[in-house]
Amino acid sequence: MTPNTPLRSTTRGDIPPEGPLRLGGIDLPAGVHVRPADDLAAPGAPPCAWVTNGAVEVDLVEQWVRHLASRFKDTGLWPIAVTGWDNDLERPWRSGEVLGPDEGSDFDVEAFLLSPGELDGVEDPEIVDYLESIAPIATVRELGGPVAAPPAGPQDLLVPWGDARPVALALIPAVSPADALTTLGWMGPANYDLAGAAIARIAVSWQERYHLTPVGIDFDQLMLQMPPRGLSRPEVMSLLAEVYRVCPDSYDQGGFPDLASFVRAVESHPVLGLWWD
Repeated sequence: MTPNTPLRSTTRGDIPPEGPLRLGGIDLPAGVHVRPADDLAAPGAPPCAWVTNGAVEVDLVEQWVRHLASRFKDTGLWPIAVTGWDNDLERPWRSGEVLGPDEGSDFDVEAFLLSPGELDGVEDPEIVDYLESIAPIATVRELGGPVAAPPAGPQDLLVPWGDARPVALALIPAVSPADALTTLGWMGPANYDLAGAAIARIAVSWQERYHLTPVGIDFDQLMLQMPPRGLSRPEVMSLLAEVYRVCPDSYDQGGFPDLASFVRAVESHPVLGLWWD
């Protein structure tokens, strides 16, 4: 079997018109445009995504995602399963809580990941003890990757949301799966000053180096599919150090009794879920 190659498009596609849509040989239900609210971008900013107007059965969304991902090279529209705040699709998809693209950002992924963040100069004994307990992931010493395992292919893609919450299909112009976050200007980690271009560039870097594929976006959650063949333990540990720098809540508020259980959970799940408080 030929290993999967990275999913790419030569150009970002055009956002489809609102209403029912036929794309890539399949019919989709009516969709609406997603655009930044006037207080977040220039009034009348163009749309940055198309999303089905209502919830869709998870199995059907997965079928659409796999099919449309196989046509991504031609459409330039990344298909992704989305849900929203408090089991509702209103926020951020209809409320305009997105920033849209910011191509002029000077955010430096490597400089950010290698910086000590809030951990520098910590003197509180309890915090020091805690950091010692997670020492393998508490500091990014060098950027990891590229990993040996190939990325997920269209046939591998998963919908990370269960039936208990409404799920919609979003189509976002992009040249790679992670580039969809660039177009969207997602605000999920805004409390950590990583909204928009910052988190998008990190996601692009992780896609290139760890072959993580964005497969789900919520109001404050980002779901990244791991390579189907998995990562080696050293690769996982390298990734988790970067994850902790970007999203410490993934461990700090994840309910894990110790670091070993966190590592096992990441190794055993096909999707890495990141959540910012």
